[in-house]
Parts: sequence; structure tokens; C-alpha cells
Amino acid sequence: MTKKILLAVVMCAVACGAEATDAASADESDVVSDATLELSSDFQTKLTGRAKAGGGLRVLYALDRLPQCRGNVGGGGPGWNVTGYYSENGGAAKTFEVSELSADGKDRVAKPARIPLKSGGDLALWFQVSSRWGCSEFDSQYGQNFHVEVDGPAPEAGATIVFGKDGSVDQQGTLRAGDKVKVRYEQDRLPQCRRTQGGNPLWNISGFASLDGAEAQTFSTGRPDGSDREAIDAVIDLPRSGELALWFEVTSVGGCHEVDSKGGQNYRFAVE
Repeated sequence: MTKKILLAVVMCAVACGAEATDAASADESDVVSDATLELSSDFQTKLTGRAKAGGGLRVLYALDRLPQCRGNVGGGGPGWNVTGYYSENGGAAKTFEVSELSADGKDRVAKPARIPLKSGGDLALWFQVSSRWGCSEFDSQYGQNFHVEVDGPAPEAGATIVFGKDGSVDQQGTLRAGDKVKVRYEQDRLPQCRRTQGGNPLWNISGFASLDGAEAQTFSTGRPDGSDREAIDAVIDLPRSGELALWFEVTSVGGCHEVDSKGGQNYRFAVE
């Protein structure tokens, strides 16, 4: 009887230990594994894995998607570069590098980048080639940007402002210094400038936020949804008290644009 019990304990220790190790590995994988977004030279976009808050997004960008603005400095090294940009939940843009100098220093080659994912929700990405001679071009899906849905909780905000398609403005909660505010702008509120190509929207609605007259921060209000766009919750930081001004602009390929700014007065909200 004693030998059987001892054998059972040993077998359980091995099996249960293996199960615990597998479970720990699975949990660790959920936390630290990265998804990969590949933007290839044939203008395809492929997401492998699931992007999760607390993990990262690996970005593989083919430089020949932006073949413009090439040139070397005095016949030596390249005078151009390709920069990536990303925005979480419509927030301020941050940059990352997708290229590096070649081994001989005479060209640029692609290099993988990693974006840390701090929160769940919408992640927007776009790319720019620029040169020291002032040339600049964007790869941004006709201004729509490339979007990845990130699993996990979105940033908490003490207040929400909803701009309804019927022209209404609904503030829920109090705006406080040091907190955040969510802004949702229904895309049908600015119905002008609708253009599509190949079933894709060629129009975009940008939001602008200024606290006490400071330089305006641009934020995204939506993302592509087939041939249309859907609203997202943009999250705006409120670093201090004062007056928050918001306004919006729809633009499209071809130069069409209209503004929603309360007759040029902008929408204004007190930050306590």
C-alpha cells in the first residue's frame, strides 16, 4: 500500500508539474508574445497573431512601398529616411524607425520595429519617407491609416463627450486636471466629402483639441469599415485645468473639406 501511494505521488508530481509548466508557459505567452504586422512590397497588409495590451506589435515594413525622395548626400550616404508613426486610441502620434543604414553605409535597408502596446482598443499606424531636400510622401491608406484592434482594457477616463450625428453634444462626467476624457465623434455628423475608390473610403475626419489656447493636438475619430468609416473613442489627456476647445474637419482626396467648429467658436469645456 505504501509503495502504491508513493508511486502515485511521484507520478502526480511529474504529471502535475508538467501541467503547471504548460499552464505557466501559456500564461506567459499570453502576456509577452508579440503579434506581427507585415506591410509588403506588393501593398498587402498581413497581421499574424493577436495584438494584446502588455505585449507588443512587431512591424515589418517594405521600404519600396515608398520609393520616392531617394538621393545620396554628396554621392555618399543616403539623404532620406522612412519613419513610422503610431497612435493608441486616437492619441498623440509617436514615431518609430523601420530602416537603418546598410553595412556599407551607402543605402537604407528595412529593419523590424517593435511597438509596445500599453492599452487595449484601436492602434493606428502610418509611414512617411522624407529627405533632407524637403521631399515627403506618406503611406497611410489614403489618409485612413492602418488599424489594429488590440485586446485588453482601454484607458480609463473620468468623462466622456459624445458628438451625435443629430448635432447634439453630450458631456458625461466632469473633466478634471490630470485625468483623461474620451471623445466620440459620430462620422455621419459631417456627411460631406464622401469619396470611395475600389470600395475603400478616401475621406477622413480629424479631431483637434487645444487646452487654454495651446498648440492643437490632432486625434483620430474613426477607422475604415468596408466602404464606410466607424467611430472610435479617442482618449485625450488633460494635464492641467483650464478650457478645452474641440473642433473637427472632414477631408477627402481631391481637396474637399468641411469643418464642424460651432460656427468658428469651437466647442468649449471647463477642466477643473
